[in-house]
Amino acid sequence: MSTRARSARRLASLLAIRTGVHVVVRYDRPLRRYWVVWTDGPDEDQMRMVAMANAAVVPDLDLGELLWHRSVS
Repeated sequence: MSTRARSARRLASLLAIRTGVHVVVRYDRPLRRYWVVWTDGPDEDQMRMVAMANAAVVPDLDLGELLWHRSVS
């Protein structure tokens, strides 16, 4: 597993703990970028703020390059 993949998993865990919702960070091969995906909970801006506040924990990910998707149940 690459260091970026480990950072993606770490980011998913961190976001889930901080926000209380299940979060998945997955790689989209055709786009060559990572998606942050969750259901309910914080909106995209809030989720981005949590990620940016903890950027030092995931130095191998460029948080500005992430794609974000929140669905509502």
